[in-house]
Amino acid sequence: MKKLKFLDEFATLALAGILLGLVLLIWPTLSGKLICYALAVALAAYGVYRIVCYFTRDLLLTMLRRDFAAGLVSLIGAFFLLMRPELLISLLPVLFGLALLLGAVSGVQAGFDLRRMEDNRWYAPLVAAAIQGILGGVILANPFATAMVLMRFIGASLLVEGVFELVFSLLVRQRQKSYFPSDED
Repeated sequence: MKKLKFLDEFATLALAGILLGLVLLIWPTLSGKLICYALAVALAAYGVYRIVCYFTRDLLLTMLRRDFAAGLVSLIGAFFLLMRPELLISLLPVLFGLALLLGAVSGVQAGFDLRRMEDNRWYAPLVAAAIQGILGGVILANPFATAMVLMRFIGASLLVEGVFELVFSLLVRQRQKSYFPSDED
């Protein structure tokens, strides 16, 4: 089923969240810098790619896409992240808090989707969404004194969110198979 392929992507993202959560729990001080360096490397690679595209693609296409400018901006961003990783580290709690809140909204949708499909376990995603929303709110309130404790809390929150997302994507997938029996791959 094509619908099930979409759910497989959610399960993959959930597993990535679980792994990131474990890394943040186990190595909180190293994690922030590694995230910055990984993002810097990705930005640099993207910048180089866009600059190479500028010189190798059709003139009109590269002018319209602003390949050279986009490449330079990406390289400058990468350089900035390498020189000042603490700036992004200070933004990570806000970004992760927002990600948890967005995950909570997704959980509310999953709960109502299951309710519309008449599943008896429709309330479970709503409970998970409430927990995710609380965790995201606590992170955004930032009551922690040290970054290490905050990184561990973010890691635990991502771990919880990843587990919830994985479980509920499997629940929806199971229910969808019985709800849409006529769909083909």
